Amino acid sequence: MIRQRVISAAVIAVLLIAAVLWLPRWWSAAALSLVLALSAWEWSGFLGTGAFIRRAAFMILTVLACLLCWRVSGTAQGLRVTSWLALLFWTAMLLWVFWRPRASLAGVFIAGVLALSFAWCALVRMRVDWTWGRHAVMYALLIVWVADSGAYFAGRAWGKRKLAPSVSPGKTWAGMWGGLAACALLGLLVALLGKLPLAPVVAVTIGVGVYSVVGDLLESLCKRFAGLKDSGTLIPGHGGVLDRFDSLLAAAPCLMLGIELAAVVWP
Repeated sequence: MIRQRVISAAVIAVLLIAAVLWLPRWWSAAALSLVLALSAWEWSGFLGTGAFIRRAAFMILTVLACLLCWRVSGTAQGLRVTSWLALLFWTAMLLWVFWRPRASLAGVFIAGVLALSFAWCALVRMRVDWTWGRHAVMYALLIVWVADSGAYFAGRAWGKRKLAPSVSPGKTWAGMWGGLAACALLGLLVALLGKLPLAPVVAVTIGVGVYSVVGDLLESLCKRFAGLKDSGTLIPGHGGVLDRFDSLLAAAPCLMLGIELAAVVWP
């Protein structure tokens, strides 16, 4: 099982890196859109595996929400509005998973539509509109991977106190702090190597790391509501596509806003 997980993770990482860094921008955007489309289909499964009408309605509304976000974010002012709305949404999700982790059908439905549409808009806007967008998208992925790895090792070594036991019993406070420490080191390394302002880069990286945890916990809450262990079976050893990219749903829009606020430009 561990060997299978490692192989699957390596294949996913190579494909993503290739799609983000080396494909032309619109092809890269199409690859990211495919990942989010598969994630959306898996999220619709939280509404009931046999509920075709609900799942179809969820997919249609998610597409419409993506188109609305794209249209609104077409101007500089609209992009700022979209980014702040995404941050407001994920802050509300933070409060939901930590202080009132009780899911409902309507809550799962609405949360999925907003999470997926904000993430799609952020990823595609960064990749298509920004001249250094491939680096921004890659950095969002790096933050998620580094935070997850730091949390895994710190949690195994020192994890005792549960982070959100009713949502994800395996996560601990030690794991979260380990993940954020790893994010801080990543930000420090990027700032030094890229000759970027140290404090903004580290602060943005840590902040995105925090919200990446919220993305993971939100999906866990929705899976618990649906009585599912995994969102799907597409990735051997890992479950579904959404299980691998839940953290990115929150990380991408938060990173986009963080970059804008900090006026950090990757070369």
